[in-house]
Amino acid sequence: MTPLSRPLLLLACCLAFVALLVAPCSALADADKGASANATSLGLQPIQAPFPAATPVPGESGVVPRPDGAYQAVPAVQRRTKVVHLVERPAPWTLKPGLTVMANTYNGVVPGPVIVVRQGDTVVIDYTNDGSVPDSIHLHGVHDIPVDMDGVGGISQRLVPPGGRFVYRFVADQPGTFLYHTHDNEAMLDSGLYGAIIVQPSNPRRDERNLGHDFLEMISSWQIQSAAENHFTLNGKEYPATRAMDVRAGERFRIRWINISGEEFHTMHTHGHYQQIVARDAASVDYRDIEDTVLVAPGQRVDAVVTANAKPGTWLVHCHVMDHIEDARGMPAGLVTAIHYVGTPNTLAAMDRAMAPAAMAPARALGFGMTVLLGAIAGFTIFLGLPIARARRLSPTTVALLNALAIGILLYLVVEIAQNAIVPISQGLEAWHAGGNAFPIGPIAVFVIGLLIGLVGLGSAATHFARQAASHAENPVVLAAVIAIGIGAHNFGEGLAIGASAAAGATAIALALIVGFGLHNATEGFGVAAPLVGRVVPSWAQIGLAGLIAGGPTFLGTMIGYSFYSPTLSALFFAIAVGAILFVIGELWNVLRRTGLTAPVTATMCAGFLIALATELFLDINGG
Repeated sequence: MTPLSRPLLLLACCLAFVALLVAPCSALADADKGASANATSLGLQPIQAPFPAATPVPGESGVVPRPDGAYQAVPAVQRRTKVVHLVERPAPWTLKPGLTVMANTYNGVVPGPVIVVRQGDTVVIDYTNDGSVPDSIHLHGVHDIPVDMDGVGGISQRLVPPGGRFVYRFVADQPGTFLYHTHDNEAMLDSGLYGAIIVQPSNPRRDERNLGHDFLEMISSWQIQSAAENHFTLNGKEYPATRAMDVRAGERFRIRWINISGEEFHTMHTHGHYQQIVARDAASVDYRDIEDTVLVAPGQRVDAVVTANAKPGTWLVHCHVMDHIEDARGMPAGLVTAIHYVGTPNTLAAMDRAMAPAAMAPARALGFGMTVLLGAIAGFTIFLGLPIARARRLSPTTVALLNALAIGILLYLVVEIAQNAIVPISQGLEAWHAGGNAFPIGPIAVFVIGLLIGLVGLGSAATHFARQAASHAENPVVLAAVIAIGIGAHNFGEGLAIGASAAAGATAIALALIVGFGLHNATEGFGVAAPLVGRVVPSWAQIGLAGLIAGGPTFLGTMIGYSFYSPTLSALFFAIAVGAILFVIGELWNVLRRTGLTAPVTATMCAGFLIALATELFLDINGG
């Protein structure tokens, strides 16, 4: 086997492994996995004025504003048949002043147009998909229908392609609160694709008669610059842009709560007023249920009747899950509205102004000097594991166990680093499949170039250095140097993460990263030292140089990450680290194989993997 044949073989195996990882991404996308404007890990992005024009599609039903802030469809009426033309299309949507996104909408509004019909009407939803991906509409809670009206792609119907059309039809024989929504993934749902269906009873119950108002409050979540649900709206708006419920003293009114959040439970609390629950999921409640805090789970609907019997004024209504009603500064946001008595000042917006002086101070970035000092601590903990290289007179069995432990640690690092390296590729493939971006040739090229540098380049360099020393690539000094270079490339990416977090003011995360990376680097120091144990006794100067090569890039990356953060540069270094460590594992394996793969050796290899995993779990627990 030529000096380059082993690195090239490892590269071929690694590229085959990457192909296996990428193939499921494409397959899942074909199975309706991915595809919306916010199908990447960053979610929807805020847009700035002037906003793109969103023109109505010819033939779509018009909408009119409702007193609760939602919009109601204007159907075409043919005797007892109500026809609503719904068009799924992107449109700019403002959640609150200063926050506008390009949402996915029905007829340009969020929530989609409220469809209001009478019990016994035939409802026709003529759906046109003017979006970028195949989709369908699920009639949520509408039960007495044929399965081909249920709107589940692959089960009850074929997905409607972009430019396609499908007609949903049902008889509204059950009164109550229902909804319609996309049956695509969570990212699509959280981008605005939902709306309410209200079926008014032909013979109302006693407790549902003589109601002054019928308010809809649709609770929804958004993913904005996040893969998690981090913004929350009532009828498409978050405080302070939410609409208060205007009532008159003494009147009875209905609130139709709908929770269309993908994951979040909400506890909707009315100040100064009780809510009498009259229906849950369109089924009448035949017992007395009086609450002032109503729990609404994802997909649930709760109808409540409220009597305006408090002292006239503005009475707050809000979710009692605190991170659904506060922003990062502790200011009121999200699911906050009010019951406002007509004839009194509407003071809902005043809460925002009143709380401003007490708001949490903006996050302050760590100082550059402190960040660099902590980055150095994180990187140079690698010296904790290096002195073991000076151990003398170790038995071959001990040497084998130490090498097995190093292999276990390095195997975990390959898994961990490869996950980070392929994130830009998987995100790019999802966006490409959704039709929003070009094929991600750039991230793929960066990954391949990094592998070539790390696996072929560093492997060739090791062979060259060994030839100069009249030895071969298994020279323990050369091998330790290559390990140090590979770990150094990895640690540079760690330093970027520390520096970027500190500069952004995420002090707690930055400190957790520093502690976690410090623990991790201590085990990496042993990985550098393992090839030398029992074979070569390095000088303290050589140990110091190895520590600088492996741990110094954390320090350097911290300084660069504090100044600017480049995902491309980080991905390149991750890929280099993968290639370098794969080469090193191959060389360590050759050394280990000569001593025999005994049960203690394989158990020690497993222990090394678990040690590295344990230090990494510290990062996961602390948000790193």
